Amino acid sequence: MEFESIREVEIKAVNGHLDIEGWKNDYAEVSYVLHGEVDVKIEQNGDKLIIKEEPKKRFLNLLGESGWAEINLKVPKAVVVNAKNVNGELKATGVRFKEAATVNGRIDLEDCEAEKLSAVNGEITAHLSVAGPLKASTVNGELEITIKELEGDVEASCVNGNTVLRLTDFCDARIETKKANGDVEFVGIDPDEPVIGTGEFTVKVSTVNGDVRVELV
Repeated sequence: MEFESIREVEIKAVNGHLDIEGWKNDYAEVSYVLHGEVDVKIEQNGDKLIIKEEPKKRFLNLLGESGWAEINLKVPKAVVVNAKNVNGELKATGVRFKEAATVNGRIDLEDCEAEKLSAVNGEITAHLSVAGPLKASTVNGELEITIKELEGDVEASCVNGNTVLRLTDFCDARIETKKANGDVEFVGIDPDEPVIGTGEFTVKVSTVNGDVRVELV
């Protein structure tokens, strides 16, 4: 299914597998495969595309069987995406996220932008072309973020997991770390004065019950 004049996408799933790609075309495309008792509803409201995946209601599903859907979404690179998934994973390439969140599932981003990333009982692996402002957090999962360029402040926090943050020379960052029950390690960065470039933007990294590793790559 193709949708034109889209500027924003909201996608929510329960037991879903989300695969989102930013492409050069000027329209959005949605396809999906259903597994078991599940519905996918798609609606365009002005320049906003709304996609919802959820198990069928009990009165339509007499055995109470759970279903899930594989949803593939392709959007123009300028489109802003809000994505939430419960009991499933989220993968994306070349996408601008306002928010990407999972519960009981991992997030895997490649060459993306994001303002907010969160996972509960799942890990986040994100390679971001541009970041800032950014807030990223995990609970009971690893947090691994690589940032090529900064345009604002960053806050990265992890509870019950390790945090790895990789920054390039294009990131003008002043790094602040905080840890409880864990160690902090800097690679290629002076631990006594952890500043990259001009230090224009503040990068805060914190962990509880886990280690912090900050690398210059």
